[in-house]
Amino acid sequence: MRTLRIALALLLALSGALVSGTASAQDAYPSKQITLVVPFAPGGGLDLTVRALAPVLQKIVNQPVVVTNKTGAAGAIATQSVSVAAADGYTVLVGSNFLSSLPAVDGLFGRAPAFNRRDFQPLALLTADPAILFVNAEQPWKTFKDLAADTKAREGTLVFSSSGIYGATHVPIEMVLKAAGLKMRHLPTTGGGPALTAVMGGNAQVVASFVSVGLPHFKAGKIRALAQYGDKRHPEFADVPTLKELGFDIEYYPWVGLFMAKAVPEAVMKTLSDAVGKAAKSDEYKQAMTKINAGVDYRDRAGFAAFFEKDSALIETTLKAIGKVE
Repeated sequence: MRTLRIALALLLALSGALVSGTASAQDAYPSKQITLVVPFAPGGGLDLTVRALAPVLQKIVNQPVVVTNKTGAAGAIATQSVSVAAADGYTVLVGSNFLSSLPAVDGLFGRAPAFNRRDFQPLALLTADPAILFVNAEQPWKTFKDLAADTKAREGTLVFSSSGIYGATHVPIEMVLKAAGLKMRHLPTTGGGPALTAVMGGNAQVVASFVSVGLPHFKAGKIRALAQYGDKRHPEFADVPTLKELGFDIEYYPWVGLFMAKAVPEAVMKTLSDAVGKAAKSDEYKQAMTKINAGVDYRDRAGFAAFFEKDSALIETTLKAIGKVE
C-alpha cells in the first residue's frame, strides 16, 4: 500500500511538471502568427516597407509574419482596431505621421478622438525618406513655379490626391498650399498607391508621395518631380530642388514605424524589438528596401520614441496653422 502511495505521488509530480512545462511553452513569445496591420491599401509606402521586412522578420522569430491591409478613415479604422486588440504582442500597427495628425484633427473640429497617440508604444522606426511633389508627366509644368502660376490662374480647379484627409500624403500638400497661397481641390483615396495612380490616370494632377512609391514611375517617365521636402536633395532626385531652396521653410518626412498597444507587456516589447532590430540591420532587408527604392533609417525603441515626439510636435503645430479643411 505504501509503495502504491509513493508511485501515485511520483505520478502526480510528474504530471504537474509536464503541465508546467506545457504552460511555459505556451507562454513563450512568439508562439503563433504575428500580424502587421497596414491602415492603407496595398502599394503605398507603409505597405511596401513592411512587405520587405516581413519575410526577414519571420525567419528570426520562427513564426509566420503576415501583412494585412485594413483601410478607411485615413488610417483611423485600422489604428483603433489595433488599440483595442488583445495586448499580447501578436497585432502590430504599421504607423506613420497620421498617428499624431488624426487626433490633432479631431481636436480642431472639437471631436472626441478615435484614438490617441499615447495609446501606443513605439517599437521601431524603419524608414524616413522625404516626400516628393509629383505631377503627371503629360502636364505642361516643368517647375514648381510653373505649377504655382497655373494654380493661381485656375484657382480651385486643379486637383491633388492623397491617402486620405489629413493623412501622411495630405498634410504635405496643405503645407505647400498654405505657404504659397494656393488653392486646389482634394481627392482622398485609400492609400499612397491609389493616390499616385489617380495622378497617372489623370483624375488628379498633383500628389506628395513616398520615394519608394513614386521613384519607379518617375524613372519610367510617367510622372515629373517638381520639388522635394527634405533638408537636402535626395540622391535619386539630384536635379529636383528642395522646397527650402524654393524659398519655403518646409520639411516633411512620411516615415514608417511599428507600434504596439500601450498595454503590451515589456518582455514582449523587448523580444519583438530585438527581433525587428536584427531584421532591419540585415543585408537581406537592406537589399529588399533597395529594390523598392527606399532608404533604411532604423531606430530602436528609445531612438524612435524621441523621433516620434519631435515629429508629433511638428505635425500638431502644422495642423493648427492649416486649420480646418472640409
